[in-house]
Amino acid sequence: MSARAALRRATLAIAVLVVAIATGLAPATAQERILSFLSDVSVERNGDLMVTETIRVQAEGRDIRRGILRDVPTVYTRRDGTRVEVGFDVLGVQRDGQAETFAREALANGVRLRIGSPETFLRSGPHTYVITYRTTRQIGFFDDVDELYWNATGTGWTFAIDVAEARITLPEAVPFRRSAFYTGPQGATGHDATVVEQRPGLIVFRTTRPLPPKSGLTVAAAWQKGIVAPPTDAQKLGWWLTDNLAVFIALAGGAGLLGYYMVAWVRVGRDPARGTIIPLFGPPEGFTAAAVRYVSRMGFDDRTFAAAIVDLGVRGHLTVADVGSLTRVSPRQGGSVLPAPERAVPQKLFVRGPVTLEQENHERIAAAKTALQRGLDAAYRGVLFRTNAGWAAAGVVGWIALAAAVVVTTFMTRGETVGGPLIVGTLFGSIGAFAGALLLYGLLRGQVKVAAFVVGAIFLVVFGGAGLLALTASADTLIGAVPGLVPVALAPVVALAFPLLKAPTPQGRKVMDQIEGFRRYLGTAEEERLEFLTPPQKTPELFERFLPYAIALDVENTWAQRFAGVLAAAGVGAAAAAWYTSDRGRDDPVGWTEKLGSGLTDTVSSSSTAPGSSGGSGSDGGGSSGGGGGGGGGSGW
Repeated sequence: MSARAALRRATLAIAVLVVAIATGLAPATAQERILSFLSDVSVERNGDLMVTETIRVQAEGRDIRRGILRDVPTVYTRRDGTRVEVGFDVLGVQRDGQAETFAREALANGVRLRIGSPETFLRSGPHTYVITYRTTRQIGFFDDVDELYWNATGTGWTFAIDVAEARITLPEAVPFRRSAFYTGPQGATGHDATVVEQRPGLIVFRTTRPLPPKSGLTVAAAWQKGIVAPPTDAQKLGWWLTDNLAVFIALAGGAGLLGYYMVAWVRVGRDPARGTIIPLFGPPEGFTAAAVRYVSRMGFDDRTFAAAIVDLGVRGHLTVADVGSLTRVSPRQGGSVLPAPERAVPQKLFVRGPVTLEQENHERIAAAKTALQRGLDAAYRGVLFRTNAGWAAAGVVGWIALAAAVVVTTFMTRGETVGGPLIVGTLFGSIGAFAGALLLYGLLRGQVKVAAFVVGAIFLVVFGGAGLLALTASADTLIGAVPGLVPVALAPVVALAFPLLKAPTPQGRKVMDQIEGFRRYLGTAEEERLEFLTPPQKTPELFERFLPYAIALDVENTWAQRFAGVLAAAGVGAAAAAWYTSDRGRDDPVGWTEKLGSGLTDTVSSSSTAPGSSGGSGSDGGGSSGGGGGGGGGSGW
C-alpha cells in the first residue's frame, strides 16, 4: 500500500471520527432546556412573599428565539368552589444581568410574562433570567402551625429542567416543624429531591435528577405559629368579596330582586278576598260577552274578539257564514244599541264591506281587534282591575341591571375567556327560561295550542340547553356558574310577574264573583243541581242569548249539550238561523257551537297576524407535585 493511499485512509478515518463525535454531541448541545431553576422565597411577617426566580436556559433559536414565557397562576379554587385570587406584583426582570423588556398578559387563571423584545433575537447559548415579584395570600394558617406550600417551578414548562432548587427563608430564625417535597407532573407524588440545607429560618430543597417537560418541583415547610401575622376576619371577608365579586353581586342582587317582587305582590298584587259564589242566571248588568271575558281574565285575547263577533251576530249587527274552511263575516242592518267598547268593531271590520277571516285581510281584522281592546281598556282597566305593569316593568329593569352587573364584573375580574361564555350562557339560558315559564303558564291557563307548545318546547330545550352548556364552560364549579345561573333562574319570575301582579279592585272583585256565578250556571251539565234555584226555562232564544257568554267563559260545549234536546225539538234553525249559516249544516248543535268557539278563535288568531311576522396542607405528606401556591410554567418565543 502506497503512502498516498495510507494517507487517504487516515484522513477518511479522522473525518468519520469527527462526524461521529459531532453527531453524538449535537443533540446535547442543541437541546433547548432549563439548565437550572432557583426559586428563592422570602417570607415576610405580614404574610407576603418576596420571590426571586433565577432561570438559566439553553437557547438554540428554535422555541427560545426572543426570550421566554413565564406563566404564573394567581386564581385558585377552594374546596367549596369559591375563588381565591392572590396578589402578584412584578418588581423587575433581568437577562444576563441587565434589565429586560417584558409584557404582562392575562390568562384565564393567572398572568403570563412575555419576556424579551419582538425586535431582538437571542444568540445561541445559555442565558440567565432573574424575575423578582411580590405575591400575597400564599401562607396557610392551621391550628398548630403555619405553612408555605409552594409550587416552586410549576408543572407547565415545555422544557426539561436539569436541576431545580427551592429556598425558603423565614422572617425569624425558628426551626421548621415539618417539611415535604414532591416531583413529577401535575398531581404526582414523586420524591426525586432532597433537603440539602436546613437550619432555623432557612430550608433548601433540590432535585436529584432532571425533570422532564411538564414536570416540576413542589415543596412545603411548616413552622410555629406567631412568626407570620394571620389575616383578620375583616381582611378575610374583604378578600372573599373581592375574589367572588360577581358571585356576591349575583346572590345579593338576586335576593334583592326577589325581595322587590315580594313587596310588589304584598302592596299591589294580592287579590281581595273572594265572596260567596252562587250560580247566577245572567251576566253582570251591562256587561257584554267580550267584557265578561276581558274582566275575568284581566286582559285581552283572541277568544275575547271571537266572543264579540258572536255577540254582534246575536245582537243583529253581522252574519257569520262558514264556507268550506273559510269564515266570512258580513254587515247586517239594524241591531240593538252597542256598548261603547264594541261600537267601533263593525266600523273597522266592514270598512270595505264583508270580510273573509283570512290572513289576506289581516289589517282590517287587526284594526277591529285593536279597537275592541282599546274600548275595553278604557272602560274597565284601572276601574275593575289594575295591571300594575309599572311594578313588573321595574322588575325587568332590575333584572337587566343585575345581569349587566355580573357580566361586566366577570369581564373585569376574569377577562373575556370567562366573560364571553357567561354572556352567551346568560342570554340563551334566559331565553329558554322565559319560554319555559310562559309555556307552563299557558298550559295552566289552558291557552297553549299544539303549535305554540312545540315552539315553546323547542325554545326551552335548544336555548336552555345551550345556555347551560355555555355557563358550564364559563366556570369550573357550580359556585363559579352562579353569576350566570342567578339571572337565568330569575327569568321566569320576571316573565310571570306581568300576569301575576295583576289584581282586581274591590269593585272588580265583586264583578268577578258575579261572572264566576254566571259561569257556574252556564257550565253546569247536571241540571238537577240547579233546580232548587229555579233557573229560567230552556228555550232556543235563551241558548242564543247566552251563547256568546258561554264562548267567552270556555263552556260553550257544555252549554250546547244542555240545550241539545230543546234545539232538536224546535229545529236547529230556530237558534242562530238569522246570523249564522254553514255549508256543513246545523244538525249538531255541539259541533257548530264548538266551531263558533274554538274554531273562530283559531281563525281570528291566524287571520289577524301579518305574514312573516385551595386547599389543604402539603407539609404533612398529603400534597403532590403542582399543588399549593406559585406554580405555572412557561415556554419560549
